Parts: sequence; structure tokens; C-alpha cells
Amino acid sequence: MTESSSPANWIPLFPLGTTLFPGGVITLKIFEARYLDMMRRCLRENTPFGVISILDNKPIDSDASAIANFSNIGTLAKLEEFDPIQPALYMTKSYGTQRFRLLAITQESDGLWMGQVELIDRDPEIPLPKEHEKVAALLNEIIAVIKSEELLGDDAFKIPANLDDCGWVANRLAELLPLPLAQKNHLLAQSNPRIRLDLISEIIEDDGLRNIVIH
Repeated sequence: MTESSSPANWIPLFPLGTTLFPGGVITLKIFEARYLDMMRRCLRENTPFGVISILDNKPIDSDASAIANFSNIGTLAKLEEFDPIQPALYMTKSYGTQRFRLLAITQESDGLWMGQVELIDRDPEIPLPKEHEKVAALLNEIIAVIKSEELLGDDAFKIPANLDDCGWVANRLAELLPLPLAQKNHLLAQSNPRIRLDLISEIIEDDGLRNIVIH
């Protein structure tokens, strides 16, 4: 499946205890056979996989319980690096491209989850309003710390910094701030990037996250 495919296609899923946003980068150590096979197939066929958050760690014994445990919103991930570091252990790097809505799920014989998904439109570009200049400045400070201390490597984000765009600022703050997974997924589900940024600004003010220091 490519990003231009029609909606409601099936893609391999990688359920994780994190949330990937469009424009973000995710690095994973892969050793399970089902995910090694999935990554090899994605690389060979130049197709994405879906990153979806595990919101509840209850036992998963059926497709229905998986739907209940997984977020219904995820992000397509494009595999960029697939490097062996020892036999049957690979370091991978992928980047988020486009959000999707999870419609149905099934598990294959090897344990790999497959999801029927509907792509969500990309964020429109919305100029950063003046009232959000402070949170954009906060993001800029966080990025400066990340770069100076090499916390996330050279490729923390796939696309160049765009501190003048609501969606880019909102997505990076949502990724970097210590927010609960359910809250991150609520932000990911917002169709209007300006509203997403409004919500993040409220969270920062209400929770005192403006004084956060990354170590």
C-alpha cells in the first residue's frame, strides 16, 4: 500500500507503547521473527507499516480484545534504515508520514497484527498564530537541548524544522512532552492542527510543563 492508495486497505501493524506523529522518527531494535519478516517485506516492496499505540496492557486473546487495547488512530511509518547489528538483531529507523484510522484488525498465524485502515487527510499548512509564539519558542529550546546533548541523534525529525506551522509545532511538542499515551493519541486524532496546538498549549499551562528541563 502506498500513501496514494484508496482507503480501507490492510497493512501490517506494529503496536507500541509510544505514539508516532507525521514528521517524527522512530528507531526500533527488531529481533522477533514476525517483525523481521515484516520489515524485510516493507523494504523489498517499498511499503509502509502502521505504528499504533497500546493503550491498555490487558491480555489480548482475540481480535476484539486487540481492538479494545489498541488506539483507533495510528501513523504510517516508512522504513528508512534496516541495519544488522548481530545475527537476528536489526536496528531500524522509520519516519511517520500520514495518519490513519483503524477500522478492523486480525492476527496472522505468525502473530503479526494486520489492520484495515482508512487514511486521514494530511494537515493543512496553518501559519502559527501570535498567541502560540511562546510554545513555539519552548519547542525551539527543547530542540536545542536535544541537539546539544545528542539525545536523539542527528535525525530526531524527518522534515526540516518549521516553527511557523501549527501542525509541525503541535506534532513535535506532542512527541517530546511527557504526556500519557491516551492524551498523545487524543492529540493525534485532532483533524485541525490549530486545535491540536491549542490543546497542547492548554496542557503546558495547566500542568506546568513550561518549566520542563530535558536531561
